Amino acid sequence: MTSRPMSNIDKPKVRTTTGATVTLTIQISNVGSWGPDCQIDQVYRQALVEAKRRISGALGGRDMRFVGEPIVRAITTDMELKK
Repeated sequence: MTSRPMSNIDKPKVRTTTGATVTLTIQISNVGSWGPDCQIDQVYRQALVEAKRRISGALGGRDMRFVGEPIVRAITTDMELKK
């Protein structure tokens, strides 16, 4: 018995849908302000929480998760005593 290749007529027809996932890297500035007595670990912790809160709020928290390791950069300034 010899098999013959399936023609387009013989092939089953299926309906397919296609989805996509996109991973983005974004930067959010001005996530807070801390006084001179604040510990730097508190700055990092609170800045990250605020950035995640903003993104979740903007996207309504729908079909979203945070992936990868976040990078938090704290910028400090020196205060000058006024005489």
